[in-house]
Amino acid sequence: MGKEEEKPVLGYQKSEYSYQTNPQFYQSDPQFHQMQQPYQYYEYNYPARPLPYVSPDVDQGLSFGRVMLCLMLFLFLFVMIISMFTMMVFMTIKPTFYLESFDVRSFDLSGNGTTLKANWETKVSVKNTNTRTSIVVNQVETSLVYRYVALDVSYVDHIEIHKDSNVQILDAFSFPSSKRTFNTDSVVKEMAKDRQRGQIMFDMKLEVQLMLKSNVFHKSEKMRLFCERITLHFNNTTSNIPTWNGNKHECVSGL
Repeated sequence: MGKEEEKPVLGYQKSEYSYQTNPQFYQSDPQFHQMQQPYQYYEYNYPARPLPYVSPDVDQGLSFGRVMLCLMLFLFLFVMIISMFTMMVFMTIKPTFYLESFDVRSFDLSGNGTTLKANWETKVSVKNTNTRTSIVVNQVETSLVYRYVALDVSYVDHIEIHKDSNVQILDAFSFPSSKRTFNTDSVVKEMAKDRQRGQIMFDMKLEVQLMLKSNVFHKSEKMRLFCERITLHFNNTTSNIPTWNGNKHECVSGL
């Protein structure tokens, strides 16, 4: 029998390299090595694990929450600072004024009670009880008052009172006064009556312009104070000069 002819399998043409069984062929054929070379060192890489999916809405919600938290913290700090500043301004205590002395240097009532010449000197203590704020008294206008009539006025300018300290203001008054104009006859007649009764009474009115001063703020204030019922006695019948009873007291705020 003659040798059978090999036929292509499944209708494909026989490859030139598919059915060669000669080992020398594999070793000597350069085309075979070129075809096999890419597969000798091939490593299969598994795909990387995908990252979890985050919805854009969730990310925007987190960003909005962070912004709101920062705004709330900023608002809280702002309110705290404003509160502290407000407390420093409105909780600051105004100075207190005390009558320390009232001296009569002269009191000459003559002419059967128709003529009077007198001089008075007063001392007022001003205390600053604040521990963080100093006080600058720009001006104090002090009037000596008798039966609602201002006999004389005295001015003191620019006094600085340091923290938790006090100063003294000295004033001098005279009668008749060159600074006041009024009917002196009625005043002298009333004082002559008081002289006969053995007691005379005065008041002092203080108009104060001051400034509260600290490291963070300056605040201007006005005060109107009255040192009332300053009582003097004519203890010596042979002398016209009355003496103060020594009643030191605080000057109270008035309208």
